[in-house]
This record gives sequence, C-alpha cells and structure tokens, in this order.
Amino acid sequence: MTTTGANPPAQPTAAAGATPWYELINDSPEPPEDAMQQASTILYITSILMARYQDDPTALVSEQTNVIYNSAVPGSVIVPDVYVVLGVDAQTIETYRRSYRIDEWGVPPAFVIEVGTPVTAGRDLSVKRDLYARMGVREYWRLDRIGESYPEPLVAERLVDGQYVRIELHTESDGAVWSRSEVLGVDIFCQTSEDGISDFKLRDTASGEWLNTLGDEIAARQAAEAQAQAAEAQAQTAEARAAELEAELQRLRKKLDQQ
Repeated sequence: MTTTGANPPAQPTAAAGATPWYELINDSPEPPEDAMQQASTILYITSILMARYQDDPTALVSEQTNVIYNSAVPGSVIVPDVYVVLGVDAQTIETYRRSYRIDEWGVPPAFVIEVGTPVTAGRDLSVKRDLYARMGVREYWRLDRIGESYPEPLVAERLVDGQYVRIELHTESDGAVWSRSEVLGVDIFCQTSEDGISDFKLRDTASGEWLNTLGDEIAARQAAEAQAQAAEAQAQTAEARAAELEAELQRLRKKLDQQ
C-alpha cells in the first residue's frame, strides 16, 4: 500500500502533552488505484491466518493497517498488505490502538505478505523490501495473482544477517509451486492457470492438512458441535429406551412371580 519512504525526513517531535503524530494519521490508508486486483487475495490469506491463530491471544493478524516503525520520527509508517506479529497482546492492540507500534511492543512483524499490482509492485520490490529488512521482519512474501506485477507469482524470502535470502521454491507434478514458512509453520501453494491467473492455498506443515478461511473454520466447528449434540441426544434417547425396557422386564418378572 503506502509508505512515506525508507528514510523520512526528521521532524520535531510533539511537545509534551500534545497528541502523538501517529494518533493523527489516517487509520484506514487510502488504497492504490488498482486495489481491486489485490483485494480478494488479501482478504482470503488474512482470513486463513485469522482462523489459524483465533485461539492464540499472543498472535496479531492484520491487513492493510499502519505499522509505526519509529514513533520518534513523524512519517515513519508503512502499510503491509498482510502481516503477523507474534508474542504480543493482540486483543489490546486490536481494541485500543489505531496502529501497531513496534517500539511500544518491542516486536516487529514476523511475517509480511505483499500482493502485487502494477501500481504497487515497484515499491514492494525496493523501498518496502529494504525497510522490512531493517525493521527485522523475518519473512517477506510476495504474491502476484494476475501476473502483471512481479517476475514470478510466488516469491518468499527469509532474513539472514540483515539481508533477505530467497526461500526454496518447490514444484509439484501438476505444476503448482510452493514455499515453506518456518515462522508460521505453513506451506503456501500457488497454482497458475493457462490464462495466467494464480490461486493460492495454505497447508499446515506439520499435519499436511489444508487450512480453512475463518468462515469455513467457524462453519466446520459449528457442524462438529451440531453433530456432537445430535449424537448426545441420540445416546440419551437410547438410554431412556433401555430404561423403559428394563422397567417393562421387571414388571413382567414380577407378574410371573405372582402367578
């Protein structure tokens, strides 16, 4: 999305008691003119990651929100398309903060995805990449759904000694390519159709199971709960019927004893 640059000019800090600059900036950054080309992929990936971490209060999953990387320097803000921060109080941040401030929590995002468009690709490959490395983002992923932004539809990089190093890309027999995120414990797959449009899927590295979106995960849990409740009701009905039969058997035995 947007950033003011890797090295914003130093400006006077706010006077004591004044509202900090990062509380005054727009907390819903203006999208690029071709944002429609990336929206579905951003929402899809974010929903999967939200489902994965919905029971982890220390994992913050967000999309297209402000990340403040230096509170002391006005303009030190960047907006990743998707990012995950580990080891923080996610509920407090989501409820009471307008932005994620690295110096407040002491932890940079561990994982960032940029979804390319022709308008944003140049910055994703240069300014943002350099800044993410300096921030300490451990993994930087780039996805290109429409094939018009990056040289490849899926590229993953891992931070090694302050520099990004490409993560190995694997190819399946059906032509799908994928890389592994050690940070999240997931494999991200990319399948490109003949018309050049790419679709993405996420798989749990440990279990090998495909990951659902948040909506699918909630629906699956509800279905499992309904099935369990139905099974419990059936068991209670069977137990009640067994009690009725036992009572009838006792009645017949008593009647026979009286004859």
